[in-house]
Order: sequence, then structure tokens, then C-alpha cells
Amino acid sequence: MLSKLRKIIFEGRFRRPAGLVYRGVIYGELGVQRALDAVFHRQSGRNARILQELTAVVKTFERPYTAQRLVDSIRRHYPQLRVVVVDDSRNPRAIPGVEMCILPYNSGVSAGRRAGLAEVTTKYVLILDDDYVFYRGTRLVTALSFMEQLPEIDIMGGCLVNLPFFHTIDYSTVSLLSTPALPVRPIGSRVGAFPVYDKVANFFIARTARLRLVNWDPQLKRVEHADFFTRARGVLTTVYNEDLRCLHAQTPFDLNYMKRRLDYQEDIVLLRQRYSAKP
Repeated sequence: MLSKLRKIIFEGRFRRPAGLVYRGVIYGELGVQRALDAVFHRQSGRNARILQELTAVVKTFERPYTAQRLVDSIRRHYPQLRVVVVDDSRNPRAIPGVEMCILPYNSGVSAGRRAGLAEVTTKYVLILDDDYVFYRGTRLVTALSFMEQLPEIDIMGGCLVNLPFFHTIDYSTVSLLSTPALPVRPIGSRVGAFPVYDKVANFFIARTARLRLVNWDPQLKRVEHADFFTRARGVLTTVYNEDLRCLHAQTPFDLNYMKRRLDYQEDIVLLRQRYSAKP
């Protein structure tokens, strides 16, 4: 029943009005969050020295409006933060105030993240998708301070707050692909106050040099997330910081983008070939 309803909404006559309603709700919610930011956001730490050790890497594809929205939100909260935007769209658009890394059309997420990481010269890197939005809960300075205090941490994942319903995903129960590798630290144990996870969302701060030990596989254009963290097991220590938050405003009614986003059959075949033979 749910699949039939989804087909009616996304493929039928209700697609356009549903898309308008969805975008209107997202626009309204983000407007409320910006107003709350203006009231409650603390100014201290916006230009903390530790931010000079961080570079944000954003992978974008065929969604210039979401990339611009993210960059605008970064500049509201962290105007001095270095930002690298990797774009493999058919007609990439320059975004003022950031460093653009242009790749051939449809190079894929993995190739994009690799290219962005290659541009990083700072101690830490922040990995972002283009449909994220910074707000008062995106406490980068605090997270970086913990990373400095706890050198055992390689990756500190944050919490994605998914609009329009403000729900979050519990990554503590998310499994990896088949691998014989054992975690560096027991899953569920803690480093400081932070629980060790196998996998976190694609919203995380990492030590640049350590992240390069795993990197992303350019053969995978999409569905790279599970592969990355599967290969990271036994190499990197990943923790989860619930107080490091970011809004996630997806674009399910952008048909041009979704057509490419859901074209991952070749990637699934590759993953099955790669992991099905492992014990």
C-alpha cells in the first residue's frame, strides 16, 4: 500500500503539488531555524584559532541551489572556514568565497571526495554533502577541541537532523558489509565521553592524514558509504558526538537529480562481487 501511494505521489498527477508543499515546508522550517540562530547563537568561538586547522569538503552534483544554501549557512556561522566544493555537474556553477574543484561530468561521489581530500592541507577535514545546512547546533569548535584532547579519535561523526520531521538515524545498530577485520576499539566502548561506532553519517570531522589511509574507492560512483566504513574497520577509530549537529534538507522531488542519485545498479553489482566472497 505504501509503495503504491509513493508511486502515485512521485510519478502521478500529485507529484507537482506534493513537491511544492514539500519545498514550502522546508523553506519555512529553515527560516524558523535562522531566526532561532539569531536569538540563541553564541558569538564566542566563531573565529576560534582552532578553525584554522579545519577544511570543509563539500561534494555536489546537479544541485547548485543546495550547495549555495549550505555555503551560505557556513558563512553565517563560520565566515573564515576554508571550504572546498567539488562539483561534477554537467554545467558547474562557481560559488563565490569557496575553492571550486571541477571534475568531469558524473565522476561520482567517491572520486569527488578523493579530489576534495587531495586539496586539504589542514590537520582536520569536515566531510559534507551538499544538502546539509549549518545552524546553532553545528558546534565545530567544541568538536575540534575534543579531537585535540583525544588523539585516539580518527573520525568524529555528528548527528544529522532530517527535515521536515526532525528525525535522526541511530547508527549504533547499523552494520557493515562482510569483513573479517576487527575494530581498533570495541564497538560500544568509549573514548572520553564518545561511544565507538562502526559507521556514522557522511557528516564527520576526521584527522586528514588518518583519513587518507582509507580514502574512497573511485570505482564506486554511489553507495560508497558502507564500503568506506567497512574498509575503515581495523584502521580508524570512529566515534559519535550527539552534540555535533547539522540539518539535512533533502530534495526528493528534484527529478533530474534523483534519476542520477538512484542509478546505482552497477555499484551494487561491484559491491556484491567484492564482499560476497569474503568470509
